[in-house]
Amino acid sequence: MVQMILLAGPGVLISTFCLGSALKLTFPYNWSWKTSLLLGGLLSATDPVAVVALLKDLGASKKLSTIIEGESLMNDGTAIVVYQLFYQMVMGKSFNWAAIIKFLTQVSLGAVGIGLAFGIISVLWLGFIFNDTVIEITLTLAVSYIAYFTAQEGVDVSGVLTVMTLGMFYAAVARTAFKGDGQQSLHHFWYALLRLYALLKLLVWFMSSTV
Repeated sequence: MVQMILLAGPGVLISTFCLGSALKLTFPYNWSWKTSLLLGGLLSATDPVAVVALLKDLGASKKLSTIIEGESLMNDGTAIVVYQLFYQMVMGKSFNWAAIIKFLTQVSLGAVGIGLAFGIISVLWLGFIFNDTVIEITLTLAVSYIAYFTAQEGVDVSGVLTVMTLGMFYAAVARTAFKGDGQQSLHHFWYALLRLYALLKLLVWFMSSTV
C-alpha cells in the first residue's frame, strides 16, 4: 500500500512536472507552462494492461503485479485532481502556492471523506441483507455511482478519488459484510469491470494518438 501511495501521489506529481517541462521545451507550439503542465498531468495517468500481461508471461511475483495495478487505479484520481488545478489556471484563475496547497487539500481530503462516508453507510446497510448476491452487487454498484455524482457534481471534489476510496474501504474493512458466495461473486463482477475499464482506456489512448 505504501508503494502504491508513493507512486500514485508524489510519483504522479514528479511525472507531471517532467512531462510538462519536456513538452514546453521540446515542442515548437509556444505553449505556456500552465498548458504544458495540464497536458503533462493527463499523460501521467498510466495504464498497466500490457505491463501486467508481460509480467504474467515472465512469471513475475503476484505482489509486483498487484502494486502496478493498484498504482494505476490510484494515479487516475491524482491525475484528475492535477488536471482540475491546471485547467482552472489555463481558464484564467490565478493561484499562489498557498491557494494551490489549499485546493489540493480540499479536493483530495474532501473526496476521501465522502468515499469513507458512503463506505460506512453501505456496509451498515449490507448488515440487513443476508446471502443475496444480486442485491449486494447492485448495492455496491449503485453506491459507487451515487458517491461519484455527489462528489463531482454536488461538492465539486474528485469523483474518481471518491470511488477509489470507497473501493479501498470495501477491500480493507468490509470483507466480512459480504456473506456466503457473495464475496466471490462480487470479486468476479468488479474484476470484469476493471478489465473492461482498462481496455476502454487503451482504446481511448489509441484513438487519441491516431488523430
